[in-house]
Amino acid sequence: MNRIILIGNGFDLAHGMKTSYGDFIDDYWMTKKQDMFDNHIGEKYQDDCISIDRIPNARFVDSENDYQNILRSLSSIGQKISYKNEFFNLLNKNKSTLNWVDIENDYYLLLKACYKKPSKYTITKLNKEFAVIESLLEKYLTKVQQQFSISFPISAEDISFRNSINEVIYSDFNLRDFSEATINQLTEEIFQKFHSNIKDLEKGHIDIEDLNLNERESRLHIALSNISDKKKKIKELLTSNSSLNYFRYRPSEVLFLNFNYTSTENFYDSRPTDREFGNDISTDVIHIHGILNNKTDNKIIFGFGDEIDKDYLEIENLNDNEYLQNIKSMKYLESDSYKKLLEFINSNNYQVFIFGHSCGISDRTLLNTLFEHKNCNSIKPYYRLKDDGKDNYSEMIRNISRNFTDKASMRDKVVNKEYTNALFR
Repeated sequence: MNRIILIGNGFDLAHGMKTSYGDFIDDYWMTKKQDMFDNHIGEKYQDDCISIDRIPNARFVDSENDYQNILRSLSSIGQKISYKNEFFNLLNKNKSTLNWVDIENDYYLLLKACYKKPSKYTITKLNKEFAVIESLLEKYLTKVQQQFSISFPISAEDISFRNSINEVIYSDFNLRDFSEATINQLTEEIFQKFHSNIKDLEKGHIDIEDLNLNERESRLHIALSNISDKKKKIKELLTSNSSLNYFRYRPSEVLFLNFNYTSTENFYDSRPTDREFGNDISTDVIHIHGILNNKTDNKIIFGFGDEIDKDYLEIENLNDNEYLQNIKSMKYLESDSYKKLLEFINSNNYQVFIFGHSCGISDRTLLNTLFEHKNCNSIKPYYRLKDDGKDNYSEMIRNISRNFTDKASMRDKVVNKEYTNALFR
């Protein structure tokens, strides 16, 4: 059985990387404020997103953010920001009013508005403006990645954090995490493997020493001796807290399925040595949304990926390829990453560990394929503990649910809160 480590933006944030869309917007204004007031006082200022007729010789520095400081400085001489990129303007409005930025979701909402409520803001204009934001975001994340690569792990706290994550990644399977069908299948396999030996032991035809068993197998034989319903007993042991005394199952392969453009997983490809099995777990990485600054075989994929959305069929039927330009499932075909993922999930049964991915609808098509696949036996969401003592487990579950069309399957596969824990703060 294999394991998939599904990595989302929360994983980077837990490492102290400022990679959220909000961080990106804040950095844009911090950089602009420095450039404006250091190099362009009294001049016109513009880039691909904004235009300002004249930069004042007045700078406000207070507890407000850089964007608000710029607005106050401009207001002091009757100036304001003109947005050349209307999509960027929307992102800033949302951040100011909602304190939340979701670039991909906002793009999809505007895309639908372009055909439902036609106006001067066309799909062509939207895509051009979206491309500008994509380019800026890639430059910003490249800077963050470079800074992180030379600063982690240095402190004892960083090393301890990395070690704790590593232990989870390469941990044994906890069989109570798995779907009912998987547990029943394992029960049958174990029963078939040991049934004849146990019968011979009970009849006195052989001694347990004759079987050359390891410690776990010996304990299992003893536990099943003189038990009438051996299958029931095996299933009970498989899902008990003492399961490790009788069985040990480890991942054959660990796949890091990274939805980020950064490469935080590089710090976790070192497997701890196991006294019993050694280092027999193989690893691989798929950057399903591409890699920063890769312009050939794995370019970054930035857009929206929800073919399950009820409006998507209408979009396809528009017979206008501009509307499909930033749909993720179309861009997946530009590299072999999606095919590699399909090969992996088709090759063997697997469990999914969710590390910092919200499982929101912007990736719903891919997540539906991953979660509802017949080989997916378990989905274990590691949640985040908030500063106020609350956590986001319930929010994750609601989001995961939206990626399932088969809700009974969802309830069977998703590990309940009692059997998982907070991995991040």
